[in-house]
Amino acid sequence: MAEQTGIIEYRGSFKSIRHYRVAHDKRTLAGEKGGANIDLIMNNPVFARTRENMKEFKGCGVAVKAIRYGLLAIFSEYTDTRFMGRLVALVKKINVRDPEGTRGRRAIIISDNRAIMKSMNLHEKRKMDNQLKRFVTTSHPESRAEAIITVNGLNPDPSFYPSSAQFYRVINHLSIISDFAYSESNLKYEALNSLDTMNTIAYSEYTPVNTTLTVSVKAAFPEGIVLAENVSVLQCVGIEFYTLSGGVEYLPYSSGSMLVYDVF
Repeated sequence: MAEQTGIIEYRGSFKSIRHYRVAHDKRTLAGEKGGANIDLIMNNPVFARTRENMKEFKGCGVAVKAIRYGLLAIFSEYTDTRFMGRLVALVKKINVRDPEGTRGRRAIIISDNRAIMKSMNLHEKRKMDNQLKRFVTTSHPESRAEAIITVNGLNPDPSFYPSSAQFYRVINHLSIISDFAYSESNLKYEALNSLDTMNTIAYSEYTPVNTTLTVSVKAAFPEGIVLAENVSVLQCVGIEFYTLSGGVEYLPYSSGSMLVYDVF
C-alpha cells in the first residue's frame, strides 16, 4: 500500500489512483481504483481463500463484540479510540492458533490462550500500572466464581490525578468470556457457553487522597454459577478519583486508570 509523503493535497481520485484516510490515522493512503466486485469475491473459485478469511474475520468480530459487552461498565471511561483495533488483533491471533480447525472455520479458543488475552491494553496513555501492580494482589478459588483484590498500602501518586480530587477508590471488575466456534448448522460463529458476557463489579469505600489504603475487595458472580472449561474470567483492576459536591454526592473525574490484571 502506497503512502503519500509530499505536501500536495487534493480531494477525490486522480485517473486510476484514489486517496483516502483511515479514522484516527494522519496518513494519506493511495491505491488503484476498481478491483473485484462482490459477486466475484463471493462466488469465483479464485477468491476461495478470501472467503475463508472473511468468514474467520467475521467470527472474530462476534467474539470482540461479546468481550466489549462484558466490559460495558468500564468501556467508555477506561478505553481509548484504538482499543477495538488492538482487541481485534488479539482475538485474530488466538483464532489462527486453533490446532484442529480447517481454515475458514477455525475456533477462537480463548481458554487455551489466556496469556494472550492478558496482554490486552485498555488505554495507551492513562496508566497507573506500576502503582496498581505494586500494591495490589489478586486471588480466586478453583471455582473461579469470585475473585478478591488485596490492596496493601496504596497511596496514589499526586502526579496521576487532578489537584482538586478529594477521594479515590479501587475497582475489581470481572467478566466471563466464552470460547467461540463455527456452527455448521447456523453457518456462523457462536459462543460455546451461555454465560458469555456476564460481568460483575465491586468497589472499595471512598478514601481521602493522601491517605494510605489497605483493604480487600471481592467481586462475585451470582450464587450457583458454575464455570466450565470453555470460559475464561477477565479481571480488570482500576482506580477512580472523586470530589465531594454538597457534602452528599461524589462526582468522578475522567482521569482514573484501569488495567487487565489477570485472565483465569
